[in-house]
Amino acid sequence: MNCRRRKSTGIAVILGLNLLAAGLATQGRAQGGAPTVAAGLIAFVRDGGPPESGIYTITPTGSDLRRLTDGEDYRPRWSPDGTRIVFQRFDAGTVRSYIYVMDGDGTNVVRVTARTGFQPAWSPDGSRIVFGSGVGRKAEIFVVNADGTNLARLTDNRVEDLLPAWSPDGGTVAFTSKRHGNWDIYLMASDGTDRRRLTRSPARDANPDWSPDGTRLVFQSNRHRNSDDLYAIQSDGSEPERLTTGPTADWTPAWSPDGSQIAFTTANYDNGREDIAVLDLETAVIVRFVISDSFDIEPDWQPVRVSTAP
Repeated sequence: MNCRRRKSTGIAVILGLNLLAAGLATQGRAQGGAPTVAAGLIAFVRDGGPPESGIYTITPTGSDLRRLTDGEDYRPRWSPDGTRIVFQRFDAGTVRSYIYVMDGDGTNVVRVTARTGFQPAWSPDGSRIVFGSGVGRKAEIFVVNADGTNLARLTDNRVEDLLPAWSPDGGTVAFTSKRHGNWDIYLMASDGTDRRRLTRSPARDANPDWSPDGTRLVFQSNRHRNSDDLYAIQSDGSEPERLTTGPTADWTPAWSPDGSQIAFTTANYDNGREDIAVLDLETAVIVRFVISDSFDIEPDWQPVRVSTAP
């Protein structure tokens, strides 16, 4: 079995998930039925190597594929108003990445951080960005204004803290850590205080994302098998629920703006594919978008403001 390891400092590398080489695909073809469609584009990473690597967008129906960047770019996250994308970019030929922001059409690319950074996420008002950064041999979580000013460190721990996600009310940051010996989801106040453990599984829990109403978090875990599935949990740690059951490995979940669906990366180890998929929470239908013969990973859903007639 031929495996390779990504350059990205996302969960695939940090947690040692070796992912397989991709097979053939048909552009824009959805497999598995059609769930109710939520508004907003899905940004994602194509990690197939030059010349295809970069950040792309696609509609939730699998159409209108558009390329935004052509670099070694990862972890795109839409701003709360849906107009900008924050992401991590590797310097060419190095293992150093930094935090960048661009407009939603790929224009006006600006570097935000002077120090290395990865796995960025917006504050709900769009004024700040939380991200991971290397400190010695481990990762810690930092926050910075969206214009690059007022850098502050939120965690200082002997083990790695990473993959931050800001709650919709702005008061809490969820993150992944090995503080108690294995990977679990933790919460802290947005100023780095009041750190507390949310999940308590002997398995690997990682990659949290908040529901739009802030009541639940979705995350990936290998609680029931060697590969990851998606799970949801209340923000107080109660009512854990398994959302996917294989046979694929499912990771990097992202909630739709209306809370009805979850986009995620799905990896099929039998045929070596990695694709973007969408789970409808009401019907449990999963649609898999077979877009290319590359690795399509790390989706994030664009928030869309819906105007109502007076």
